Amino acid sequence: MRIPLLFIAASVLGAGALSAETQEFKADKAHSSVTFKIRHFFTKVPGSFAEMDATIKYNEADPSKSSATAQIDVASVDTNNSDRDEHLASDDFFSASSHPTMTFESTEWKVDGDNQFSVTGNLSMNGETKPVTLDVTLLGMQPNRDGAMVSGWEISGKLDRRDWGITYGQGIVGNEVEFEALLQAPQA
Repeated sequence: MRIPLLFIAASVLGAGALSAETQEFKADKAHSSVTFKIRHFFTKVPGSFAEMDATIKYNEADPSKSSATAQIDVASVDTNNSDRDEHLASDDFFSASSHPTMTFESTEWKVDGDNQFSVTGNLSMNGETKPVTLDVTLLGMQPNRDGAMVSGWEISGKLDRRDWGITYGQGIVGNEVEFEALLQAPQA
């Protein structure tokens, strides 16, 4: 049996079009984390946020068409010390009662190398919105046991908390905050 050439060409072109589509991935909260470190006197104190959501819309053929958004419940801050966590949620730091959510929305994706990107976007925290650039690595993609595609991402960066009006504890608490997000994100 002969397969018409037109059918073969349409199949090949159709497969290429499918691979060029943007895929949407949503963070699996059970297998994802957002952590940070900040200096207190001479040592760095680690912390994390228990409640977060993130969505990555990734275009493998043209990463510049990709986008990412994230939301973090700032009152979910956890530094393994309930008194400190309560203080961090107060108006001295995150002002969780008036600004309960920290958000990020990307504005630009640049390719830095194989599966390595610089992602610039707007970070809103404590009533202020400022641009930040994140180092993003696509760790891989593969189907899970149900056949759904799962992606892994490592995201890191640094920011100066004063840019968002958080200035409490100068001379004791550092201003540079290092942060990292590890996301396992199934296709939505």
